[in-house]
Amino acid sequence: MRQFVGVRVIQANAMDLTLFQFDYDMSFAVHFLNADRTVYARYGSRRGNEEEANDEMSLEGLAETMTGVLALHEAYPKNKTTLYGKQPNPDVPYPVPEKQPLLNNYKSKLDYDGKVAGSCIHCHQIRDTYRQEIRESGKVLPHKLLTPYPLPSVLGIEMDPKRAAVVKEVGPNSVAAKAGLAVGDVVCQMRGQPILSLADMQWVLHSTAKGGPLTLRVERHGEEKDIILTLADDWDHTSDIDWRVSTWDLRRMGFGGMRLVEFSAKERQEQGVAEGALALRAKNVGKYGNHAVAKKAGMKIGDVVTSYAGFEEAMPEGVLLRKVLGKYKRGDKVSLTYVRDGRQKKAEIRLQ
Repeated sequence: MRQFVGVRVIQANAMDLTLFQFDYDMSFAVHFLNADRTVYARYGSRRGNEEEANDEMSLEGLAETMTGVLALHEAYPKNKTTLYGKQPNPDVPYPVPEKQPLLNNYKSKLDYDGKVAGSCIHCHQIRDTYRQEIRESGKVLPHKLLTPYPLPSVLGIEMDPKRAAVVKEVGPNSVAAKAGLAVGDVVCQMRGQPILSLADMQWVLHSTAKGGPLTLRVERHGEEKDIILTLADDWDHTSDIDWRVSTWDLRRMGFGGMRLVEFSAKERQEQGVAEGALALRAKNVGKYGNHAVAKKAGMKIGDVVTSYAGFEEAMPEGVLLRKVLGKYKRGDKVSLTYVRDGRQKKAEIRLQ
């Protein structure tokens, strides 16, 4: 730690968005920078609630990442070209969060003499308000705003949280397995970028817009080799967004305030629902304000949605949410079919 200069940022107010680009749903994220603002690495990943944080992060893994950063720093600037892909995109809509129209009531500094919490811009609000701005402009949400920073698990890759970049599991019949990736492989590069953490891998995937070849350079038994993964056009469609705090507002926009959970195989069997058919149970139905649109349309907790906005095939809540918000605009009306007490009913929801 003594070889690093530590700077802790506790709010998003005045945060330089041309530099600090990361998964804004994170509660902990690290940027490793050179004094000239070159990004060496990122650290901090998450796939669920706070209790599951150890699934992606650990002090041991952070220490290995920091050791790798020191090695990059020692070789800098001779290795600068290999770092180009890790650099943030300077072409952002707003340079700091409080410049966003929906956040312009915030100041660049916290109100320590008044309501400190109320004056703080939370990181997730950066993406929340930008999404809302796009919806209010009458446009559909772009794909990358709906599937931010996918984990490599969508490709069948699970990383060891106690290491910097070591493969822990490879899913059978997955994209990674078909390419020949193996447990114990050390991921050295991805799209030519040095990889020092799971967050580094997510950065690459977040920046990957289309399907096609994705090259990983791995070290296996002391030797390096290239592994080429072939991505389908919808390679990230299974990326889980349900846990994200920013998904709460997406549910308002696309589901009228409902939170939907997928039927288990047992529930499908008990309820006589076909395996490939949509079956999402309303776990929560918002009661207040803009989150009460579904409630006003007649929806209740426990209702089972079997058709929504023309989609009837089985899928998780997050996938359906992305399909709806990527196709329909604010103000559009969508029809849904649901089952309550064994009886089929219909409703209509105006999207926000």
